[in-house]
Amino acid sequence: MERRWIDYIHAMKKIFSSSWGQLEKGGSNVGDEAIFASQVRDLSTLGDVGIGVMSAVPEKTSAVYGATPFDVSRGRIRAMTRGVRWSDIVVVGGGELAQDKSSLLYTPFNLHPIRLARRYGKPAFAWSVGIGQGGELARWTPGQLRKWLGYCSGVTVRDTPSYDTLMSLGLDPDKVRLASDSTFTLAGDFAQLHGTPDILGVALRNVANRQGRLLPLELRRKLGLYREPDRSRERRQWARILDRHIEDHGGQVKFFPFHTGSLSNADDTECIAVMSLMNHSEQASVVMPTEMRSFLNSISQCRLLVTVPLHGSILSVVTGTVPIAVPYASKGFRFMEEAGLGGLTVDTGGRDWPEELWELLERTWESSRDVLQDISETRSRLAERCSVTLDLFRSIFF
Repeated sequence: MERRWIDYIHAMKKIFSSSWGQLEKGGSNVGDEAIFASQVRDLSTLGDVGIGVMSAVPEKTSAVYGATPFDVSRGRIRAMTRGVRWSDIVVVGGGELAQDKSSLLYTPFNLHPIRLARRYGKPAFAWSVGIGQGGELARWTPGQLRKWLGYCSGVTVRDTPSYDTLMSLGLDPDKVRLASDSTFTLAGDFAQLHGTPDILGVALRNVANRQGRLLPLELRRKLGLYREPDRSRERRQWARILDRHIEDHGGQVKFFPFHTGSLSNADDTECIAVMSLMNHSEQASVVMPTEMRSFLNSISQCRLLVTVPLHGSILSVVTGTVPIAVPYASKGFRFMEEAGLGGLTVDTGGRDWPEELWELLERTWESSRDVLQDISETRSRLAERCSVTLDLFRSIFF
């Protein structure tokens, strides 16, 4: 008898216009899509299973992944409820399951499938999740995590601080495992480390909306409650760094917008704004995320990727490219430390971060071939640890 699944992931709050489990037409989120692709690959190894997911483009979700889509056009909670009732097992994650900086509704929404699972008597599993740290969590969030993750039959987390947080909340250690980001399932697709010598990749993000407000950015915009701050100074700083790199090393700069659409500030807008300020913009271009596989292939052709989004760092390692991380949240720092790449991180909280980034870029550009060997070892280690999630899931439900 076929076992059915409903899969709720971080991407489900977002949409890729040709996509799978995401919640906005005309936009994309490469990281979330890669997470879903990795989950589909893993779950498909379990035999005769059906995978269900919320989707704003149900026909394409079904065609690309063979998943049963639950259309969000009449409401996300309604689609979520239908999916949970349809399912035998509810999966939440992967991605950052809990953080309260972008919206105080972020964590409650991510935990809601578990509430529904308990209501309808379905088991639940948290799949390679991340947990925000310190001030990224509202004072009531740890109690909610203790309650709802405590209901789950199993939990895997993608970094050590997330694991330590759950252990400090008193979760059953027999149910919780340290794994890695689920996208390392895809690492075998990029067997060769072969960054092109003259291509510098850049992934930018405007994170000015992360103010710990109640409503997500999309609703604040609709209600006229959000005014975009002036980012001209930061954009000029990025443009100067990239111009300086081209003047010293030549070659090309390729921008990689990981998130597009209105659910958050669109990365393509930020990339285009910075490129327009460059003196050498004729040597720069934007790689739009129209198709995940070609987007990842383009990253694999870069010598380095300087990235603000977390999955820029993760997917650099997955594809065999050297990342330099400029994180906006603890999850970015956590991953780089977990990967043994903490020295390739710049904190923009300091006044001199542009010069620090420039100096790190110069050193890493020259030593990138040596760093690639470390990246290869890191990727193998994290890919092996990624299998912990599927192993735990299988042991519980099969």
